[in-house]
Amino acid sequence: MEENLNYKDDVAQSRVGCLGSSDGKMLMQVCSLGYVPKSAHKRLAVCKGLIPQQEIPRTAAIVAGDEMEMAIYRHLSANDPRYESNPKWISEKYSYKNVKLISHPDIVLIDNARKTVFVWEVKTTKYSVADTRQTYKAQLFIHYLLAKEIAERMGKDWTVKIALVHYNTDGLDLTEGVTFDPERLTIKDVRFTSTAFFDIHKAMSIVNDFLETFTEYYEGDEIDANLLPATVKAQFEDIAVVLQDIKEKENKVAEFKEKLYKFMDGKDIKSISNEYFTITRVDPTVQKSFDGKKFLDDMAKDHPRKAKKVLAKYTKTVNRKGYATIKVKEQKD
Repeated sequence: MEENLNYKDDVAQSRVGCLGSSDGKMLMQVCSLGYVPKSAHKRLAVCKGLIPQQEIPRTAAIVAGDEMEMAIYRHLSANDPRYESNPKWISEKYSYKNVKLISHPDIVLIDNARKTVFVWEVKTTKYSVADTRQTYKAQLFIHYLLAKEIAERMGKDWTVKIALVHYNTDGLDLTEGVTFDPERLTIKDVRFTSTAFFDIHKAMSIVNDFLETFTEYYEGDEIDANLLPATVKAQFEDIAVVLQDIKEKENKVAEFKEKLYKFMDGKDIKSISNEYFTITRVDPTVQKSFDGKKFLDDMAKDHPRKAKKVLAKYTKTVNRKGYATIKVKEQKD
């Protein structure tokens, strides 16, 4: 009996430098498109080591799935110590310079007597067996490919058998945990007539070429400037110094203008002028303007249909170019 108690840590560590069976859908999409889509960039940034893998929240469904997987494994292995839990398989056939193809099948039995590599993938879900099989078909396919590599090394007459172990949670409250009920368990054989479900060589080759020049990745509304390339970061810091100097000078001018206004007002001076500048005192005024927003808000409350028509009729569209704003933060002494 070989129970891998740290298999979740093994899977997390394998995220860098490797793609696994859980990336099957992504690889199938890459194969279909012929290039790496933007939706795959984050996963490949983890693979390249550009960003850390984000921890997946341990929801009640995930906890239930892990517990059920281990329960089924312990049940099977109680009478046969040859069963393995989540072994790490590394492909020789489908691994490339920049990325390896790996697999962590849930339960494995390498049966010398029957000359068969048995693989069970456990899914604890409220969805039907058919839907679950379709959802995870690409993952099962990668398990099949790596199991086939092992079988080929064992001998020409070895075979592979893949099964989906489906535990139905429909109607259960997973926050209260799960108790094994054999009536909810279905084991479904999954057959691949060949290795041509999708061209894994093509997909891995495209990913390998992409990773060769993939050196930067940014996401989200805000990133740490320390993640920028050194040359770009240095330019940002130079500009920040210039902007800080401008801000200090603008504050100095504003303070001077306030003092100057008080002086001119106290002495009743309207303007000061010479060949270099003209300074004019502008006294306080009261300005009135039409509050269009409040008007439309009030109209929307009393006459919503009319307000929509007015808004649609008098709305204008202006195309503005994109631009960057830079705000200098106050420096603490």
